[in-house]
Amino acid sequence: MAIEDNLSSGEKVLRKFYPSFWNYWAWYLLGALLIFPGVILLVVPALVGILIILWKELARRGTTYLVTDRRIMKEVGITGKTTTSTIYQKVTDVRSSQSMIQRMLGIGDIYVNTAGGEGPEIVMRGIGDMPGVKRQIEEAWAGTKSG
Repeated sequence: MAIEDNLSSGEKVLRKFYPSFWNYWAWYLLGALLIFPGVILLVVPALVGILIILWKELARRGTTYLVTDRRIMKEVGITGKTTTSTIYQKVTDVRSSQSMIQRMLGIGDIYVNTAGGEGPEIVMRGIGDMPGVKRQIEEAWAGTKSG
């Protein structure tokens, strides 16, 4: 089942995206550091390194974000899937954040807050083109308030 299967009739997808590869760079580096000496010295560190890289890549590919003309959606999972969505009428704030390393890598996080919610309703971590995604969400949100 794909995230698009949750769309309402007539709902248009404005953008579909995944966390950036760079969001997991430290995990990939750790895996690589374990693989290379492990190939020469021991098989176990190499296997651990490969498993770390595979685990994080599956986590990255198992997370999908969707911005439509009616709502924002997040789906997480490989075998079992959890889908969270919020319609623009409930959105009260969209904010973004970038650490120094995220700025260097060109990624960032987006937090979508809703009325009555405790903390952000949807958190999008490690997004490439974070300013463009945030702008698109805010434009779609503004369009629902005026139209």
